[in-house]
Amino acid sequence: MEVAPPAAHPLSRHVPTRHVPPGTPDDYKALVARLRAWTPLPVSEIVATLERTLESTAPPCDQELVYIHWQLRSWHERLSHIATADRRFPPTADVLRLAESGRAIGSEPIGGGTKALGVVRRLASTLLDLLDEVTSTQGLRVDQDDT
Repeated sequence: MEVAPPAAHPLSRHVPTRHVPPGTPDDYKALVARLRAWTPLPVSEIVATLERTLESTAPPCDQELVYIHWQLRSWHERLSHIATADRRFPPTADVLRLAESGRAIGSEPIGGGTKALGVVRRLASTLLDLLDEVTSTQGLRVDQDDT
């Protein structure tokens, strides 16, 4: 009587290896720390600041313009990252142009007086255009506060 071979199927000899996730524990600790520190983009605050900057008849004082310039630059940087980082929505030429021009305007020295107001209004206009583009292409939710 002949005996059959032990196991002819190749999967019968397969020994699964232990799954090791890519990255180190330090990478995951850093990721968790970044996620805990993350805050959503304050779209309603951005819109209010843009309206005040672009549509107000009384311009803000120079000290307030410096703070508004800083806010607009940081919001533009975050929105540019949102607009260009998602591979599901490749950025259009307009988005890339708005991201680059906003960076250039934000890096200009603000100065004082009328020049400062001009720089802040140009940056606000660029940020408004970028916000409109991102909300239309990526579906960024803009809550309307009626309070």
